[in-house]
Amino acid sequence: MKKIKDEPQGQREKNPPGRLKNGNPPCDLRSLPRCQAIAKSTGKQCGNPAMKGKRVCYIHGGKSTGPKTKEGLERSRRANWKHGQYSEEARARRRYITELLRQSRELAERWTDKLGETKYEGIIE
Repeated sequence: MKKIKDEPQGQREKNPPGRLKNGNPPCDLRSLPRCQAIAKSTGKQCGNPAMKGKRVCYIHGGKSTGPKTKEGLERSRRANWKHGQYSEEARARRRYITELLRQSRELAERWTDKLGETKYEGIIE
């Protein structure tokens, strides 16, 4: 059984400043660039160290590299799919319907111009 020292916790021997675990090189952690993410609630900067070569920390997306392959990009697009109202197919369909309606109006105007009064003119106002 390990013997517990009677010293207060604050006076125990500590690692020298800047010493990191797992064989990482020592450095002054205060000099590292900080995460540029701003909190919506407080409006303050995050303050965590930014990931190497990135503007943000691991919490705010510094680890993410994004999809690299075409399959990964497509999978990412499909994962973010909400309703398809603004998809290329839906927009093309709406353009087609709009064009049909425009042509129908033009045709109806031409026919009413040729025929003059219609039998529905008094009913529909």
